[in-house]
Amino acid sequence: MPLLLSFGSPLHAQSASTRADSLLHLLAQSRPDTNRVELLIQLAWDRTDDNPVEAIRYGRRSLRLARQLNFPRGECRSLLMLGWAFLRAGDYPTAVHTQLQARQVAERAGFVGGLIHADNATGYAYAEQGNYQVALRYYLRAKKLAEQKRDYVLLTPVLGNIGQAYQFLGQIDSALYHTRRGYDFDRRFHDWHSEIGDLALLGSMEAQRGDSAAARRYYQLCIRRAEGMPVSYALCRAYLGLARLAEAAHQPDRALAYARQALRAGQRGYYPKGVFEASNYLAQVYAARGDAASAYRYLANAVVTRDSLFSQRKLAQVQALSFSEQLRQQERTEQRLKTDASRRQNLLLGALGLTALAGGLLYLLLNRRRLQREVEFARERERLERQRHAAVLKAEENERRRIGSDLHDGLGQLLTAAKLNLHALNQQLHRELDGQLNGHQAFIDNAVEVVDESFREVRSISHNLLPNALIKRGLPQAVRGFLNRLPADGLQVEVETHGLEERLDPTVESMLFRMIQELVQNVVKHARATHLTLQLVRDEQQLTIVVADDGRGFDAQALGQDAGIGLRNVQTRLVYLGGRAHFDSAPGRGTTISLEIPLTPPA
Repeated sequence: MPLLLSFGSPLHAQSASTRADSLLHLLAQSRPDTNRVELLIQLAWDRTDDNPVEAIRYGRRSLRLARQLNFPRGECRSLLMLGWAFLRAGDYPTAVHTQLQARQVAERAGFVGGLIHADNATGYAYAEQGNYQVALRYYLRAKKLAEQKRDYVLLTPVLGNIGQAYQFLGQIDSALYHTRRGYDFDRRFHDWHSEIGDLALLGSMEAQRGDSAAARRYYQLCIRRAEGMPVSYALCRAYLGLARLAEAAHQPDRALAYARQALRAGQRGYYPKGVFEASNYLAQVYAARGDAASAYRYLANAVVTRDSLFSQRKLAQVQALSFSEQLRQQERTEQRLKTDASRRQNLLLGALGLTALAGGLLYLLLNRRRLQREVEFARERERLERQRHAAVLKAEENERRRIGSDLHDGLGQLLTAAKLNLHALNQQLHRELDGQLNGHQAFIDNAVEVVDESFREVRSISHNLLPNALIKRGLPQAVRGFLNRLPADGLQVEVETHGLEERLDPTVESMLFRMIQELVQNVVKHARATHLTLQLVRDEQQLTIVVADDGRGFDAQALGQDAGIGLRNVQTRLVYLGGRAHFDSAPGRGTTISLEIPLTPPA
């Protein structure tokens, strides 16, 4: 599972011991300032995998120094680091409590990145306990904050965590959608740690779906990307996944080989949970083969690992008790100082308040009515603006329907009548001239062909203005019908829909269809693309539309007032629906446009 804690760039070229010696040397030479806080956090981070109890000690030192220096970001990062160390030691309640404290510090400091870290890490702690519903709520809040900040580097690992939560909740389509999206971001922003974790996740998801070939490809790619990287949890998952695939394919020797590699990966990376799972699997396989000695050996290894985890958890709990007492003492001291400062401040403010009270009351009385009028005016203006948008859009849709109906019922019937008359004329001339039209047959055939082409053009325009599929079968079918009628010209189109089994409000469906028409036609006219992907994803809170192409792109920052009529029409409909748009494009690297429409209409 990808995590979002990244406290510095690990020095992968160095061994763990060399890196630790280097950090300790720098720590010994450092002064008690913010740099020492960062060094202590880095030391704690380096010890979380092999010795979380030692990591807790470093984390407590960094937290104490950050508070002494009044360094809120350092305090928040220290708490995040401590929460992760408690989690790796198996002390989940303390981990959750510590991450929530980190979130409170981040809120006070206005540290949005800390809020995202804390929500994702809290969700991770709940997921490790098997409570995926609660975990998902925290993950989705972290995702929303990252998207609001437009920080896709922070968003990248959250998506894989959301995918795994959906996987364990049995929603495999949503799991694959979010994990694949996370994997795309991994590669775009070069987050190798999250990429390796997402590859292992995708392998397990494909295995769950029964696609063994795809699962094997993801597992093997995960192992190749993890070469020389400290990601033992992903390697253990990938090797164990390959072992289970080999076992299902009746390849017992290969299954054992993969399971042993999983065990070695867990041992090299000091990952007790992976060692425990791999040892248990090997014990079960050998027991099934009747090799009691080997089964006992691996079972004993699993028991030793479990005891080690239990011992580590007990030590962490002792540290947690001391840590909690330290926090209580710190809170008491801070509360006493705040109370003394508040008392002095209240005396001063009391004198100033009495002086300002009379003037303030007078000011409030004079301005209350004015403010009320301004608020009422703003609300009325907003209501009228929404009514104006609604009226314009409704009139536009009615006019489309009228023109489409007139074309189909009026001009279409006239063209049909013209064609029938031409056929009748042709037959009459044949009878009168004994089948000898003296070269005029070509003119008659050409006239019939022109009428046929005109009829097809009228029918196409009529369907675009008044798509029957939208009225009868809903948005997904209407979109597919529209895309099928696009001119080929080498453009490959993929459509993915999730959660749209139930119909939406007809007005909303019509507006969404028009927006998709505008965006797709922009791609066809301007992008020079060879591949177009359209995704429609509905969850409980919103509908997301993603239109992505590999065309020539444009400068999204320079749009502003220069946006074309089509994009302005899309924006008008979004305002009415209470939605928002995200443009991700640059010259030469294609365009991705995301529309997010709330399913509950705005007040």
